Amino acid sequence: SRQLIERWHGCGRLAYAVTPRFAISSSAGQLALAARLLADYEGLHLQSHLAENRAEIAWLAELFPQARSNADIFARHALLGERSIFAHAIWIDDEDRRQLAGAGAAISFCPSSNLFLGSGLFDLAAARAAGVKVGLGSDVGAGTSFSMLRTLADAYKVLQLQGQYLDALNGFYLATLGGAQALRLDGQIGNFLPGKEADFVVLDLAATPLMARRIAACRTLEERLFALMLLGDERNVFATHVLGEASFRRGAFSQRAGSC
Repeated sequence: SRQLIERWHGCGRLAYAVTPRFAISSSAGQLALAARLLADYEGLHLQSHLAENRAEIAWLAELFPQARSNADIFARHALLGERSIFAHAIWIDDEDRRQLAGAGAAISFCPSSNLFLGSGLFDLAAARAAGVKVGLGSDVGAGTSFSMLRTLADAYKVLQLQGQYLDALNGFYLATLGGAQALRLDGQIGNFLPGKEADFVVLDLAATPLMARRIAACRTLEERLFALMLLGDERNVFATHVLGEASFRRGAFSQRAGSC
């Protein structure tokens, strides 16, 4: 890990994330070593999974009997911080949320994965009420799509099942600036404010016949975004720009070269 950090962390736009898979795959010693890396190198990120399913919670109670919860395990090992982000966080309580918010840690809401595995439903309203930063994640290990648009559609359904409504503006916030804030990268990316790095996609609202028909009936920007959030997918991506330069355009492909 030290060799990788010293080779790649801060190399161009790269940053290193210390990544214990989750608490049940880690010994107390391994978690302590992860915390030492965070202390020894400035600006590292910490990512892991948190309280994904009830079977995991029951097992953690056996492995770490001194800890109150999954979040408390990470707190006891000095792994809750402003650059810590945890996927899922479904089976947490108000005390966990206060602990996460107090440390400045963030949650990655992974609805497609949670639905596919039947893990449970993430409570976005409770996280926001507690002041926890939340971004949107595909969790490509169990998520069913790389597309943030498809993931947004699943997020809408997860919240509807709990009586929570995800409007289009909040949905696209989760997928853009919300994610950047969760990663503490909102100073560089997340919106189009002057001075930020121009990473963005160009979306075609009429990429499919269904989308074209639905968009034609929309009267406002929010209605168009709502249709895009529920019906969109990777086919809507017309172009992708990295630092302002096109790295993908429908019908063509260019490979950006870089070195460190």
